[in-house]
Amino acid sequence: MTLIAFIPPPPFVFRIPPRFWRWVTASAIIALLVACSGGSAPTPTSSPSPTSTSTPALAPTPALTPTATPRAGLLIEPESFEGYTLFADPDGRRAYLINHQGYVAYTWPSGSHLARLLDNGNVLSFSNKESDPDGNIVWRFSFPSHHDLLKLPNGNVLILSVESILTEEAIALGANLDPLSCGPQVRGTRIAEARPTGPRSAEIVWDWSVFDHLIQDFDPEKPNYGVVADHPERIDLNYALADALCEREASVRPYLDWTHANALDYNAELDQIMVTVRHFSEIWVIDHSVSAEEADGSAGGNAGRGGDLLYRWGNPRAYGAGTPADQRLFWPHAAHWIPEGSPGAGNVLIFNNGSEYPGFERGYSSVDEIALPADGYNYRLDAGSAYGPAEIAWTYAADPPESFYAAQLSNAQRLPNGNTLITDGLSARIFEATQEGKTVWDFTDALLIVPTRLYRAYRYPPDHPGLQGLDLTPWRTAYQAAVQGEPLARLAFDLYAADGALIYVKEQCDQSDIADGFFLHIYPDRTDDLPATRRASGYDKLDFYFFRWGALFDDKCAARIPLPDYPVSRIRTGQPPDEHPLWSAQLWLNPEPHRTTYRAAVRGEPLARSTFDLYAVGGALIYVKEQCGQGDIAHRFFLHIVPERTDDLPEGRREHGFDNLDFDFFGRGALFDGKCAARVPLPDYAVASIRTGQFIRGEGELWSAAFR
Repeated sequence: MTLIAFIPPPPFVFRIPPRFWRWVTASAIIALLVACSGGSAPTPTSSPSPTSTSTPALAPTPALTPTATPRAGLLIEPESFEGYTLFADPDGRRAYLINHQGYVAYTWPSGSHLARLLDNGNVLSFSNKESDPDGNIVWRFSFPSHHDLLKLPNGNVLILSVESILTEEAIALGANLDPLSCGPQVRGTRIAEARPTGPRSAEIVWDWSVFDHLIQDFDPEKPNYGVVADHPERIDLNYALADALCEREASVRPYLDWTHANALDYNAELDQIMVTVRHFSEIWVIDHSVSAEEADGSAGGNAGRGGDLLYRWGNPRAYGAGTPADQRLFWPHAAHWIPEGSPGAGNVLIFNNGSEYPGFERGYSSVDEIALPADGYNYRLDAGSAYGPAEIAWTYAADPPESFYAAQLSNAQRLPNGNTLITDGLSARIFEATQEGKTVWDFTDALLIVPTRLYRAYRYPPDHPGLQGLDLTPWRTAYQAAVQGEPLARLAFDLYAADGALIYVKEQCDQSDIADGFFLHIYPDRTDDLPATRRASGYDKLDFYFFRWGALFDDKCAARIPLPDYPVSRIRTGQPPDEHPLWSAQLWLNPEPHRTTYRAAVRGEPLARSTFDLYAVGGALIYVKEQCGQGDIAHRFFLHIVPERTDDLPEGRREHGFDNLDFDFFGRGALFDGKCAARVPLPDYAVASIRTGQFIRGEGELWSAAFR
């Protein structure tokens, strides 16, 4: 790279609509106000745990890095638990690991809206895919997955899946006919354990299906008939087959979504699985110690009950043991055992969304902790009653409660210091609350998370084994690698090329320097190297936001943008103008064609001499200026070709009588050696006359030349 030119883009080409920036500004102000206030005042409540489990001592909170500068709008209090937070963007492109100051520390391609960090530094994604830190897919398995999966201690993958049966089959099992008349299939829950056998293969070694553990009291002539209340270990086939669900689901899907489980958890000590069942408003516990054959029945395993439910909680109406007044969960998400090392270990933490069927919705969200009534491998249940506990051990809710309402998505995680990390999925907000309900860390970034929805977020402590092999200071590493060489361009940001990437560096940097998005347009040597959707434009559009790719640190800022792996002819990048000064850098990786064009042109006589001299060489017009600067090429050029025969024009131009070949200088030329030259090929038909020039938008013509 020996040639550099600095060119601001035409304002009408790259300017982002002001309404977009007004929206971003408004969103940022709202997020900042919420963050600074800590959100709505929470109302935590607690009651003694029904069990006599001991609570681990609170772990000390690691000190924040003294030189770290938090992201604008991020709330950080000293009581927060410092670590790295992982989430996937909702469109499934990447999984992002952000540091405690709110900046991206690492990314993996995810392909789904859920990502879990593994101990080896790989990420397991909802699409049955495991990716290594370099983005390579090390395992992928084509199998229907539904909302969740996790890696078991034996290396197998537990997949939350689905099983669908025809309506006729459901009726044959004892389902009430009327609610099923709106869909050809009924979809229930399946859990499968996959043992990887190769990079693209696995063997299902264990599975469980809801359709093997049914009870129904509708038709005594059909299987599974009995008194629902007498069989809490089985699932009532006719619960949740209400008209409300039928109308809501079958109108948009070719099946009736009966159970809709959305989360898995595994307890290695008990060898049990917990599944969150949204449309039953319950959590279920099943025995994983049973064999593959025993999972279909009611005997075997550590608890001696086969694949029947060992425990259920949240909605005793679902098994005939309560009324609507007894319901505690409302379409929940992400129930799990609190792990060892965190206060409340062994209890269960649940994101209680608060939504439900019409007439049963609660209208606000909470995070609830319960202590299970464990009895060895089983759970206590008094005859004729519902499963306990009757009281919740701890809860987080807002004041008023309706001010915190995530009707879908979302999760919560107990941290080692006793705080709880909460994901408000519908607002793409991640925040941390103390046991007393104080918000001590609050992250919302509408620019990073688009659309503004999140499925789940998880925080990992700095000593987590999956983080040990990762470079978690990519901006500092990028900065150090970049400034050892010469910049490609020096403008508002210095631009470097290092390790197959562009590095944007500013030595003295603050929030105003990175408030706007950056544009980055890559022109390949061969248009065919572009993605199919970009070939018509002729360049790859890699526009980015600073908070996705960089960070502020030590009063500096740096961002690293990987370049594509095809040969690049030129690059254009900068910041669109709004309230901040525009800067733009135009880089030619091979300047010789432009020098060759210039040399060929100035050997002859120009067609016209004006602000730019015009030459005709080799079937093209050559625009040349001997002493040239950014202002000379800042605006678009017009070029109108009048043919000798109107029929030679493209059909869409015949009524105008001329061909419109208007262009911007960047696409056709270059600044070099204090000069500038652009080459525009002429059409191959006979030309009667040409009119060309340059105009300033809204200020009339700057220069014009007409000739025959």
